[in-house]
Amino acid sequence: MSKVIALASDTTALNLMLTGITVEEVSDVKMAESRIEALLQSDLDVLVIEEKLREDFSNRMQSRLKDHSGAPLIVYCPAFDEEDSDVDAYLSSIIKPAVGFEIRLA
Repeated sequence: MSKVIALASDTTALNLMLTGITVEEVSDVKMAESRIEALLQSDLDVLVIEEKLREDFSNRMQSRLKDHSGAPLIVYCPAFDEEDSDVDAYLSSIIKPAVGFEIRLA
């Protein structure tokens, strides 16, 4: 079975938890960067990162993620705080081909 972990905070973390995937709540960017470094070295298949966190990453981390290839697949998740955003469709379109099954986000 595929190993999927999400790094998120607040409402986005709660909504991702409802999908059944493992979510690690991070309180700040420094904590997120530390966890990403560790998770990139693990046997993880997919790493979901809240977009709001990525916007504040250090230049070094942004370069690291930009140059990353192979496993884990890195997916950026928009925040769930906008009613009209189609986050469910976006995540499904990226995660399903990567892990081979659909994750229902309802």
